[in-house]
Amino acid sequence: MLSTLFLLLYATRETVHALTAEISPTVSYLLDKGCANDTEIIDHLLFESALYYNKHKLPSPQVDVRIEMWVQEVSSVSELTQDFEIDLYMNEYWTDPGLAYDILNPCQGNLSFDWAVMQNIWTPNTCFINSKKAQLHSSPFTNVFLMVFPNGSVWSNWRIKSTGPCVMDLTKFPMDSIECSLTFESFNYNKDEVFMRWGDPPLTIFKPIELPDFTMTNFSTSNKFQLYAAGYWSELNVNFLFRRRSGWYLLQGYIPTYMTVFISWIPFYLGPKAIPARTMIGVNALLALTFQFGNIIRNLPRVSYIKAIDVWMLSGICFVFASLFELATIGFLMRNEGKPATKSTTRITKNSARWQQPSICKNDNQRKSKNILYCERLDNTSRLMFPVVFTFYNFIYWFVYMKQAWDQAP
Repeated sequence: MLSTLFLLLYATRETVHALTAEISPTVSYLLDKGCANDTEIIDHLLFESALYYNKHKLPSPQVDVRIEMWVQEVSSVSELTQDFEIDLYMNEYWTDPGLAYDILNPCQGNLSFDWAVMQNIWTPNTCFINSKKAQLHSSPFTNVFLMVFPNGSVWSNWRIKSTGPCVMDLTKFPMDSIECSLTFESFNYNKDEVFMRWGDPPLTIFKPIELPDFTMTNFSTSNKFQLYAAGYWSELNVNFLFRRRSGWYLLQGYIPTYMTVFISWIPFYLGPKAIPARTMIGVNALLALTFQFGNIIRNLPRVSYIKAIDVWMLSGICFVFASLFELATIGFLMRNEGKPATKSTTRITKNSARWQQPSICKNDNQRKSKNILYCERLDNTSRLMFPVVFTFYNFIYWFVYMKQAWDQAP
């Protein structure tokens, strides 16, 4: 029993001597200089602490990781691929007691490291789980920043380009808005091991985000627990709302449609006899609208529902077609205009021919005069009714779709 106790005391004494030998240079330096410089702290973290530090082991039973996102730029939002491309900085904050060096009495309040040092310490292994692709910027080196504080607090910063999904409802296109999202979580650790939460503030935008087609109008953050086979994971979600800028569609779609519909009303003023000129104007107006419609929708995804631009273009085509229908009515009534007066084909005597011929011509002329008067009356009615109906339709169209756009505005 005494021999065993003697061995334990001897082993304890040797351990104390070994530890004293390891820290004696640092202790002597502190006694002489008063604080430790960055070189000595780095040597302590990378070499002395490496003897017992395990980067695969959790720093604590549950690591609290705080996330902050800095948005640098949104470079594109695509309707065809239904995604957006964003450049951002991801900030992660956690505490690792194994990296604490306050016992060394550091001269500086923190230490900064690069990507290489991060490979040798524990990290929460976070990622965007819903991104189509993501990559670290490397211009000219890998854009990763690591800062360690004396109490073991760690701050990592990643500059990332990510492509995330967007949810699009083109029913109100081009007065619509698009919502895009990113979901951030630890890939390796569930919520019992790594608990993730948003910082304060959770998201910072460096400048107003404006694209040729969109403007970012709002954003929101949320967090939830997602169930997987290995348990619940902490998920952090951020949603971006982009409002479409409809100036291009106004210039390329709406205003040309107005002009084409107005041009289709010119035949109402040309008179019933100008059938060739009226036909050329109406057909050209219809072809112009069809070409404009195809030019707009070819850059949009092939959805199976009706969009606001579809309603507008198809209604414009209907108004032009209605003017062509009015032209067809005029042409039908004027089909015999310019032909010689008809004569009776029955055999008649000279006396009867002398009396019947003037009456037949008179009836034909009266009928033609009535047709011309009816056609002119139809043109006069069309001059009034087409603008009135088109104005009423515009009021309903813009009221319905603009009200929906205003209701969706944040």
